[in-house]
Amino acid sequence: MTAKNRRGGFTLVEILLALAILSVVLVLLLSSFTGAGRGLEVLTERSGSFRQLRITMDRMGTDLEGAFSSTGAEATALTCSQDQFSGKPASTLIFTAYSLPDISGARPPSDLVKIKYFPKISEDGRFLELHREQSDLPLIENGIPTGESRLASRLQGFRVELYDGTAWLKDWPPPGKSKWTLPGKVTLVLTDFLGQEFRRTIPLPLAGQEASGIFSGKRGTVGSGTPSTGIPPPPRPS
Repeated sequence: MTAKNRRGGFTLVEILLALAILSVVLVLLLSSFTGAGRGLEVLTERSGSFRQLRITMDRMGTDLEGAFSSTGAEATALTCSQDQFSGKPASTLIFTAYSLPDISGARPPSDLVKIKYFPKISEDGRFLELHREQSDLPLIENGIPTGESRLASRLQGFRVELYDGTAWLKDWPPPGKSKWTLPGKVTLVLTDFLGQEFRRTIPLPLAGQEASGIFSGKRGTVGSGTPSTGIPPPPRPS
């Protein structure tokens, strides 16, 4: 067959070569899309984790800024202990704090609350969860149930460090100090699921005023502007 009699078109070899090139291009495009989708998932996961930790730090900081203790009233003493849950640092922090009265009607109005921050092991056993428990009217006997909520999940650790004026401690109260003594500052350390630590130091405005913490133990009156203790609550951050 001469060249003049040959019909126009592609040979089998040319078609196979074109298909091979097209397959390589499609594989590269698919890899790019898969990588971009995975990158978006990672960014979304990290963003959600960071937002969770920031909200938790803000809540704990607000509570600690209102922390107080009164000499002779053991129920108001601040305590902290550090443990290990599945090899992860796990602190438990308990303190009494001033709080704006709840006027929603769900709970009786009270300007003093007992707050407890404590970790729990997650259901899969791989991470820690940080919980917050609040008791209303803690200085008088009452049958009000405590309120518990989960603040953070998928944590690798929760530590609390307390400053006694000379050193940072993991447990409170320290030996040789009164049980009613408040630390001057508290540092919160949260470790996310990737092992990255986030720290925040909160000064306690009422540290050193334990002897002047006079209270009546009665319920505050909503709208009266008069707290049920002799010390006005510190201003809430805006």
